[in-house]
Amino acid sequence: MVKKVRKPNNEKQNTGLLIDGENVGAKKVNAILNAARSQGKLYEGKVYGRQKDIHTRQWSDKAKEYGISDIRLYGGPEKNKVDNKIKKDARRLINQHKNIDIVCIATSDNGYVDIIRELRSLGKRVVVIGEKQASASLRSSCNCFVEI
Repeated sequence: MVKKVRKPNNEKQNTGLLIDGENVGAKKVNAILNAARSQGKLYEGKVYGRQKDIHTRQWSDKAKEYGISDIRLYGGPEKNKVDNKIKKDARRLINQHKNIDIVCIATSDNGYVDIIRELRSLGKRVVVIGEKQASASLRSSCNCFVEI
């Protein structure tokens, strides 16, 4: 009897990247992109911030330079405005692009635990790219946490 050995799938999987520009600084763009690309083929990348926020404005230049969509939210500084937009877009991303296998979220914000669990329940691999201060609950909610 001959036992068949399955070859590992070395094909890169399609990856969507959503960056919380309020939570992770633009100086980390290379580390974020390297971490996302190490997971799979980068299919779509977006960075989010408020239009009048001087801290996230640096992301606009980086987005142009690296070919990432720059999502600027208008209006006042509502609580969780950017977080809620990212959550909504994560759902839209996997519903509109069935070929997305991996969702990377660049943040250290604990407010994403619910969407991470939701994406995982739908069979998606979720990778959080965050900093040292990320909480244990954020780290444990995803398939993989990459510290930058």
